[in-house]
Amino acid sequence: MNIIPPILINFLRKYKIHFIGWFIFILYEVVIMGLIKKQFSPIGNYVIFYLFNVILFYVHAHFVMPAAKMKTVQALWRLPLFISFEVIVYICVTLNITDFLHRHGYVVFLNPPKFSLDIYLGTSYRVIYFILFSCAYYYILRYFEERKRAEEKEKERLLVIIENQRIYADLIKSQHAHLKAQINPHFLFNILNFIYTSTRKTAPEAAEAILALSEMMRYSIEEVGHVDTPLIGELEQVENLIKLHKIKSHKNLYITLKYDEEVEELKIIPLLIMTLAENMFKHGDLTQEDQPAYLRLKYREDVLQVETNNLIAKNQLHPSHHIGLDNVKKRLKAAYGNRATLQTSVDDQRFKVLLEINLTTTAQKTALNYR
Repeated sequence: MNIIPPILINFLRKYKIHFIGWFIFILYEVVIMGLIKKQFSPIGNYVIFYLFNVILFYVHAHFVMPAAKMKTVQALWRLPLFISFEVIVYICVTLNITDFLHRHGYVVFLNPPKFSLDIYLGTSYRVIYFILFSCAYYYILRYFEERKRAEEKEKERLLVIIENQRIYADLIKSQHAHLKAQINPHFLFNILNFIYTSTRKTAPEAAEAILALSEMMRYSIEEVGHVDTPLIGELEQVENLIKLHKIKSHKNLYITLKYDEEVEELKIIPLLIMTLAENMFKHGDLTQEDQPAYLRLKYREDVLQVETNNLIAKNQLHPSHHIGLDNVKKRLKAAYGNRATLQTSVDDQRFKVLLEINLTTTAQKTALNYR
């Protein structure tokens, strides 16, 4: 059975340095004073006086010094005033309590307390003595706290640098991928145009699919390197994407693209809307007429809102790992910082995405700083 409560054990462990320090200090003073006076007082004398001194030490360090506002001009008058008050209170409390304890026989003092000038001066000396120690302790604590704060700030700064380097590495990787995709693009487009011309009369549906694919690939290659592109171009490619999926599925797909007229000329980083639309086709069920999907774009008070809403496919060929949405979040953070948010939710078997980008002048300047 554990005799000492766990709370007390934790307290002793947490403040063991304090207990050890006070033990050494008190032992030193008791031995020195005992040798000088050639006599030692009863243990009750030491307990009473050092209890008052320890209380004074911590009260001054943790309450009086902060209240004096040491880093301000007010400390010039606050600190002397507070110390004077401490001295008066300490003398009154200690002398009256010790006198009470001695008269009633609770503690026997070799030198009973007397209310005299010598006692007042001697007690005042002890008060100042411990206040000086307390001031040193206060500044040591402040030093370690300041160093800890500086280390935390440095850690935060290093984390920001690491995050920026990671984003930069991702950007370089994307640029390399873009360069690889540009290998002989004109040759590829010429081949696609040849196939389109050859199949336009014999297989018009396939020809339309090839034309839509060619336009989407051309847009991806030509626009991906731009910082900002007009949304109208990407919206046209989203319509091509819808057309391709309808041809591919050989069934009716119930998806609508709606956007305000003022959205067309807005400029944002490319392929965001395309990625959101492709995510709907990849993981959504767009074949239910009573559960149609939609992609909507609105522009309100300098904020572009892009919302997707689709029924979740029950039997997905490819399980969702949200890689596309994660890439969108990374690109948004790199380009717009805190001016862009991407939120996802699931409600009644429907997957919803809400993208918001602040396109004010301030936001655009912030976006440039992130690049």
